[in-house]
Amino acid sequence: MFFLLALCLLVVFFYDTGYTSLPPTGKRYDTAKAGVETLRLDAKRANLREPWEKLAAEFRAIYDADPGWPNRPAALFRAAESLEELARRSFAKADARKAIECYEAVAMRHADSRLADDALFHAARLRAAWLKDDKGALELLNRIKTQYPKGDMLPEALALEKTLLASAQGRTAPEAKQVATAEARPSIEDQASSPSAQDKDKKRADAGASATPPQSAPAQAAPAQSAPTQSVPGSTALAAAPATLLPQDQILPRYRKAKADMESLSADKVRSCWRQPWEDLAAEFLLIYQSRKNWAISPGALFRAASSQESLANCSHLAAEYRQARDLYLNLAQEFPKSALADDALLRAAAIEADRLNQPQEALELLDAIATLYPQGDMLPQAKTLRQRLSGGTDVAAAPVGKAGTAPAPATPPEVHTLSWNSLSKNSVEIVLDLSSPARYRARLEEGKKGAGSSLYLEFDDASVVKDVRQGVTVKGSLLQSVRVRDRKGGGAVMQFSFRDVRRFDTQAESNPCRIVLHVAAGNTPLPTRQGAGAGFAGQDQPRDQANASDAPRHVNDMARQLGLTVRTVFIDAGHGGRDPGTHHNGILERVVTLDVATTLGRLLQANGVDVVYSRTNDTGLSLRERTTRANEVGADLFVSIHINANDDKSVNGFETYYLDLAQNAEAARVAALENAGSDHRLGDMQKMLADVMLTARVDESKKLAQDIQRIALFRLKKREYTVRNNGVKSAPFHVLLGAQMPAVLVELGYCTHAEEARNLANAKYRLTLAEGLAEGILAYKDRLLKKRTAQNSLTPESAGAM
Repeated sequence: MFFLLALCLLVVFFYDTGYTSLPPTGKRYDTAKAGVETLRLDAKRANLREPWEKLAAEFRAIYDADPGWPNRPAALFRAAESLEELARRSFAKADARKAIECYEAVAMRHADSRLADDALFHAARLRAAWLKDDKGALELLNRIKTQYPKGDMLPEALALEKTLLASAQGRTAPEAKQVATAEARPSIEDQASSPSAQDKDKKRADAGASATPPQSAPAQAAPAQSAPTQSVPGSTALAAAPATLLPQDQILPRYRKAKADMESLSADKVRSCWRQPWEDLAAEFLLIYQSRKNWAISPGALFRAASSQESLANCSHLAAEYRQARDLYLNLAQEFPKSALADDALLRAAAIEADRLNQPQEALELLDAIATLYPQGDMLPQAKTLRQRLSGGTDVAAAPVGKAGTAPAPATPPEVHTLSWNSLSKNSVEIVLDLSSPARYRARLEEGKKGAGSSLYLEFDDASVVKDVRQGVTVKGSLLQSVRVRDRKGGGAVMQFSFRDVRRFDTQAESNPCRIVLHVAAGNTPLPTRQGAGAGFAGQDQPRDQANASDAPRHVNDMARQLGLTVRTVFIDAGHGGRDPGTHHNGILERVVTLDVATTLGRLLQANGVDVVYSRTNDTGLSLRERTTRANEVGADLFVSIHINANDDKSVNGFETYYLDLAQNAEAARVAALENAGSDHRLGDMQKMLADVMLTARVDESKKLAQDIQRIALFRLKKREYTVRNNGVKSAPFHVLLGAQMPAVLVELGYCTHAEEARNLANAKYRLTLAEGLAEGILAYKDRLLKKRTAQNSLTPESAGAM
């Protein structure tokens, strides 16, 4: 009996150890390490969040699993590297902070490891570049100097320290990041082609040992550079040379290869909107420039470094990135004033100042420098055109002394570039026309024959109308029935708005942003009371000059503005998720696309100082009730729910924004029924919440938010040359918006049942543009509450610190 019991225990032991235990620690580590390499080679998956998070979690689990394993520091270091890789793709400071904490944990827990000085350097570089924490970064670099004076990271630590100390003379942390990227040698994982790659990999493999690493060779001195002879406004000194310069025989081949890589990247529609390739190119061109500054290719290398940085900024849309590109252009003009690229660089810097950083005065100074320093340069005509635009059509730049001035080119005429409308009720509608600049116009209302409806004519003296508005539109379920456009004799255009019935109307010209707002009412419905509006009746002509329009926003009975409220926290709800996939057609899965746009939107809002809370950040499911409950619990100021639309009619397409109210037409009711399919709200709940909504000002505020999002999102899409149908702002009783104690909207990004729109939604660049438009609309609403100028052309203010 005893023998049988022992045999049974032995069988259980071997079964348990053979079938339920994880692989040995070393094998798990090697598998995870191979996973990093595989992920890096997968261009599609490498740009996703989840794979990097899983790798970081696996390395951390390996670290925690076996306290006696000698290579634990390497596992923790690789966890930090995975988080850093994630941060480089997400641009999120939260991810960078996690990587910093992990690196610092390596240095604190394993101070005698050969990876401790590497970890300190990585943490210092991230602190300076991502958190603008120069003080914290310098403290970490000082630890490298004092604790690891013979370590191989000392030269790079000294170079970065020099850069950060220069910030006291006016350099910024983002600039330090640019320099650190150029000065630091490639990361451990990127050195496969380096002669020391095997040594570095061995260092990591032996991280558990306590041996002190050998001292590296001192940094090579940079060649001396003569002082510039001409002064360029706004230029700053470029950083010191990197610790390791290129051998002379490698400079030209590397430059040619980098140029070819740049052309290839620009032509790649997918990779051209990724961050890392542009970062790598900018760093490569800077290294080439700094390795031999007196070569003929040096100005070209520096110009291409600036151009790569500008392309990166065009992807991230962060002001800090644009400032880095501007400074690189200015450094070229300062250091190589006789180069043929000097005036090109000044023009690019001026364009960034004007269009990206909202600094028109600084741009004008740079344009003056082009006229003064390069009067015969090929950039002068473009500089004059830009100056003309910035100075309102009048070229005030003086011609060089002794030369005859040329007559300025005529200013660009105004253009109607966006049309949107909102049915306020069955007997009233608001129409908004966005213009590129102020325009003179006349409004005239003509009543048709009995039962034939009425038409409002808007005649522009000199404004043109863009193609997608010129093609006209037919509207269903609204007082507005159609819009038609024709040319005027002698120039200008006429827009005809046809209505079911009209008794009165008013027009309001606004210059901040530049637009014309029309209100039309039928029956006994009154017009909204607005200051400065021009009221009109049938047959009455209304000449209006938008150039003389008041800059003040419209004054309405506005709860939010009267109480001095603003937007500090936005709750972003990615529709569907988990077991609820949402709609799925043409390869578009709603729960995936909505999550991607939601997280990108959150990053852009955080970059502008807005706190963001998500309903979900991965593929998990939530009930419609839980989403608004969470928003209420965190005290969010706005609720934005993101969805993809579908329709049995595959020709239906377009972008539309909803706010909570009763549906005004059958289509809005259909969409609401589709999105409400998974609701757990009972009829009694709905009646109570709808009654609450109708008795508060949330409907009015939600409608304003929806209008700003609809208008500016379409403006952003058009600016990026995407043709998108404007389906307008609508109201409907969406369950996901019920119970929200703040202004709430639901955005339908497009129809995945429409083949072309589905292709757009599958495009990462298009989704980024959508997120930009949503962010700018939310910021415009926020600024309207504060009576500020809306941030339509710049997502990130000067003080924004997110990456």
